[in-house]
Amino acid sequence: MISGGGTGGHIFPALSVANRLEQKGVRTIYIGSNFGLERKIVHRDRTYLLPTVGWVGRNIFGKADSLLRFIPSVVSSLYILQRYRPEAILLTGGFASVPIGIAGIVFRVPIFTLVLDSNPGLAARFFSRHSKEVFLPFNEVVTYGEPLKKTVTGIPLREDILSGDRNDALRYFSLDTNKKTLLVLGGSRGARFLVTLADKLFLKMDQEDWQFIIQTGKHKLKGFGESIREIGFIERMDFAYALADIIISRAGAMVTHEIESSGIPTIFIPYPYAYRDHQFHNAKRLAIKRENVVVMREKDVDVDKLTLMIDRMAGKRLKIAEEDSTEKIIKRMEHYVRKN
Repeated sequence: MISGGGTGGHIFPALSVANRLEQKGVRTIYIGSNFGLERKIVHRDRTYLLPTVGWVGRNIFGKADSLLRFIPSVVSSLYILQRYRPEAILLTGGFASVPIGIAGIVFRVPIFTLVLDSNPGLAARFFSRHSKEVFLPFNEVVTYGEPLKKTVTGIPLREDILSGDRNDALRYFSLDTNKKTLLVLGGSRGARFLVTLADKLFLKMDQEDWQFIIQTGKHKLKGFGESIREIGFIERMDFAYALADIIISRAGAMVTHEIESSGIPTIFIPYPYAYRDHQFHNAKRLAIKRENVVVMREKDVDVDKLTLMIDRMAGKRLKIAEEDSTEKIIKRMEHYVRKN
C-alpha cells in the first residue's frame, strides 16, 4: 500500500514505486486525498481517495474542517487495511498519507517513510518515528529524531522523465527548433509570482532568439505571442525537459530532484512561505553542488539582472550519472518483508 498526495511532489514518487512494483507482479493500492492533485492525475486500479484535507497554513475554521474530515478518513483507512491486509505501507508524505499511516500503526503493518524535502514536514517527521526504515533524498536532511533505520536512496523519478526526444518535443509544443527555450515551473499548482515574472521577462527578452513554456496552474499570463506556450499543468514533462535551455522554478522536492538529475541550468526562486522554508533549503543544497544553479529570494529578483543571468547560463547543461532510486527503495522493502 502506497500513500502520499496533495501535490505532485508527493504523488509522483509514490506512483513511480507503485508502477515498478506492478511491473514486478506485486499488487499495489494507492491512497490519496479527494482534495489533492491526485484526483486529476491518478488513473489506476485500486485507488482510494479519502476526504482528508491539509492542516498546515489554514485558519481556525480550516483546521476545524480538517479535524472533522480526519476522523472518517481514518475509519475508511482502517476498513481498507482490514480488507487488503498489505504486507507493507510506503508513505511519501503530505496530509493524504496521515490517515492510512495512523491505521497502519493500529494494525501494526510495517511502515516505510520516504522523506522528500531537506526540511521534512509534519507527516514525514511523525511517521519516521514509527517506520521500519526511513528513505532519505540525500545526507543533508535536517535531523528530527532518530528512526530505527535510515538509508539514503534519493527520490524516485517518473519513468522516462528525462528521456524525452527533442524533435518529438518540438512537435508536441509546436515550437521553433532554432530558438532557445526558457521553461518556467511554478510547481503542480502554478505560482502567481512566477507567472507575473514570466510576463515581464517576455517583454524584456529577444523574441527572435527565445521561446517560452510556462506552467501556470490556475493563473493566467497577461502577455501573449507565438513564442509562448501557456499550460496549466504540463503532462509531458519529459518533452519540456528535453527542450529547456534554462529553467526558472520553485523548489519543491520533486522538481528539484528532477532538475538535479537532468543537469539543466536553473534559477530557483523558492516559495517564501513554504513550511519551515524547505524550498529554500532544497534549492540551496543543489546550488552548493552545481555551478549552473542559482537561488534567488523573491524580494531580490530584478528583471534586468535576471535577463542577463538567463542569457549567460542558458545551454550549460551538465551530464549527470543516473541512479535508480525507485529500485533502491523497493529492494529495501522487499528485504524486510522476506526476512519477516
